[in-house]
Amino acid sequence: MARGSNMDPTHHEKIVDKLMQYRGKIPKNKHLADKKAQFTADAMRILIDDTIQAIDSFAICYEKGLIR
Repeated sequence: MARGSNMDPTHHEKIVDKLMQYRGKIPKNKHLADKKAQFTADAMRILIDDTIQAIDSFAICYEKGLIR
């Protein structure tokens, strides 16, 4: 984003939507061959979930006017 631009709630929704789409494409553990692949897929899902939660928290603060 350009410096000084504001992110409205639709930006947050689009970002979260793309992350959820990506998360849905991560193979389930039963389709993975070894423990390393399972661990990596699980870790990626956790990271995406945490990122979505952080974006939601940021959006709430933004909507409350705490972030300008």
